[in-house]
Amino acid sequence: MEPISFQGTITVVDNLSKAETALDKLFAAKCIGFDTESRPAFFKGQKFPVSIIQLATNEEAFIFQLKFVRFAGRLVELLSYQSITKVGVGVQDDLRRLNELCKFKQSGFYDLSAEMKKKGLVQSGARALTARYLGRKLVKSSQKTNWALSRLTPRQLEYAATDAWICLQLLEHVKNDTTDYHKLAAAERKAGRLNDNEEYHLDE
Repeated sequence: MEPISFQGTITVVDNLSKAETALDKLFAAKCIGFDTESRPAFFKGQKFPVSIIQLATNEEAFIFQLKFVRFAGRLVELLSYQSITKVGVGVQDDLRRLNELCKFKQSGFYDLSAEMKKKGLVQSGARALTARYLGRKLVKSSQKTNWALSRLTPRQLEYAATDAWICLQLLEHVKNDTTDYHKLAAAERKAGRLNDNEEYHLDE
């Protein structure tokens, strides 16, 4: 499959002035893509706080570097604002880790993965959903890089922007998918194509 990546404008938000400009644009949107990245941990017990928050419209992606811009004020307010839909994948872990930085009441989130699991689709990560609905490959090679760097690489920025933006591209596909994958798995088991302990899934 052909890779897919964000082709719009990427803005690194590393000071308060840029943050205010970015938040003005984001508060004007009805729906935005959401994701976070943290410095990867490679040893048991090792843990690092969220390094960046990615928020995207269809045309522009904003990479908030939390070492320069605190998770506070209007940024927290945006994630608490019910009237703006924040679309992500597996958002509960992101929100839990953000709450470690600043306690807040999140609102307006739509979790693509959670919605697909309700329908019975087990493998419902961003890569699997991108392959399923868009027929494209979501490249994850930058996932385990150091997101705490003061200057992120162009490849990191493209990856981070794409991960937030792709959620917007998947939203309507997920909403409009009326397939009952629970029933599909039951039919597959009856036909002998699935074991009793298996569920319907999409190979990534």
